[in-house]
Amino acid sequence: MSTLLNPILSMAANPSPVGFVSHLPTGFPHFPSVNKGFPRVLASTQITLSPKDSAFTITGSSWKPDDPRSDEPRLNNHFSHLQALVTKGQKPNVTHSTQLLYDLCKANRLKKAIRVIELMVTSGVIPDASAYTYLVNQLCKRGNVGYAMQLVEKMEHHGFPPNTVTHNALVRGLCMLGSLSQSLQFVERLMERGLAPNAFTYSFLLEAAYKERGTDEAVKLLEEIVAKGGEVNLVCYNVLLTGFCKEGRTDDALKMFREMMPEKGFKPNVVSYNICLRCLCCDGRWEEANELLAEMDGGDKSPSVVTYNILINSLAFHGRTDQAMEVLSEMGEESPQPAITR
Repeated sequence: MSTLLNPILSMAANPSPVGFVSHLPTGFPHFPSVNKGFPRVLASTQITLSPKDSAFTITGSSWKPDDPRSDEPRLNNHFSHLQALVTKGQKPNVTHSTQLLYDLCKANRLKKAIRVIELMVTSGVIPDASAYTYLVNQLCKRGNVGYAMQLVEKMEHHGFPPNTVTHNALVRGLCMLGSLSQSLQFVERLMERGLAPNAFTYSFLLEAAYKERGTDEAVKLLEEIVAKGGEVNLVCYNVLLTGFCKEGRTDDALKMFREMMPEKGFKPNVVSYNICLRCLCCDGRWEEANELLAEMDGGDKSPSVVTYNILINSLAFHGRTDQAMEVLSEMGEESPQPAITR
């Protein structure tokens, strides 16, 4: 893993390699190129690893993750207790330690979360694989990709090799930094080691490509991926649809929606329809939008709350308040609840 990470680490940042990544500078500096407004195209492309809903008992108290008493003093108390156990040469409970790691991440106390992993490993306790990956993902989401990579390298050294989800978190983190070239280099090195990217890996790359180089280049990247036998899915095509729409290229988006996707064997879902519907509404092409809406007749392309919000917001924006109210009324009858947007 060291040979895989070093070239990327040198480009991403130069964090101090002292210790087990526990000696991190106060404040956790972010990389200067982080795009703090980075929006996800689809919720389904995100890596989601939910904390375990299990009771956590320390020093006689019974406490659940969502307990309102889980404030900073309590986390500090649990962390101090863990440190004391390890200092005395005792092995901490893996469930308790893992839950503490999750809650420190949720409280944005990533430096201490990394320290929890360190204490577990050095005391001979095997960390939960999902917890380790969750921490890597949280670091990447906050732009601390260099530290995440250093953690992965150290964990592999201690006998905990990364999995596909871990690698995807790193790829996504590099893409969030606006570093498509570094992301592509990282994926190439993964493949050289016999680690195959999956469709979600490619969806992150495609999103970074259209944001950094334009949708036409992203389409070329998709074609290259497919030509090399890469695994793509509907999410990848939805990413490209979003790229065309953000560039105001509604006709190109519709062509991909109507022709290219079916030719490749992909049937549009409600997300695909919503993307194209938003494009048409933004352009004021109401008749075409109505025809598209009529196609959303069930299954995985039934109108969602997002569909209704697109219609309401677009109609209101174009001064069609009465029609927006009609949609809102219909929405109430169908059961979805509108979301208030500003």
